[in-house]
Amino acid sequence: MPPSPASDLIDRIVSMRFSLSRQACVLIGGRMHIGLPDDMVQDTIETALQSLDRFVDDNLGAWLATILRNHVRNASRRAQVRTSVQLFAEETDFEEAESLIEFPVAATQDLYLEVSDALGALKRLSEADQEIIWLSRIDELTHDQIAQRLGLPIGTIHARLSRATVRLRHAYEKPADAYGPTLSRAM
Repeated sequence: MPPSPASDLIDRIVSMRFSLSRQACVLIGGRMHIGLPDDMVQDTIETALQSLDRFVDDNLGAWLATILRNHVRNASRRAQVRTSVQLFAEETDFEEAESLIEFPVAATQDLYLEVSDALGALKRLSEADQEIIWLSRIDELTHDQIAQRLGLPIGTIHARLSRATVRLRHAYEKPADAYGPTLSRAM
């Protein structure tokens, strides 16, 4: 007795488990708080098996990848229970950062991830770079106010802020593991 078209499709779906697992790892990345790749793959296969009647295309891989992306996206949304992100960890000793400062952001996942990435890049900079960017961009002090506060000439403030901004841009564009704990001043 030849296999039915439905059982053939089920076998094809199950055989794509390893491919889906690799895709799930890439989609989840470092955001393990949203779920494990194996759980996402299991949910994807379950959804696909429940929706066999909706599969009309010949591209099974794309159909399963879409289901997987939707599961990861939904898990990201569920994990987004806060509408703020930490600016600095408790060990940071800036006068302005008591122990933890919450920076409010809009409750969209994309903006939350962008702000988190930018703040992660800022944390990889040296303390001096973090401070000058903090005073300028977060506290919105003028260059004259920063110069008075730090007791430095205005030209030094301009140069330090320019270099710190370039380092921040590089840190934001590179993955976190490309640097050590802080971004080198030699950049």
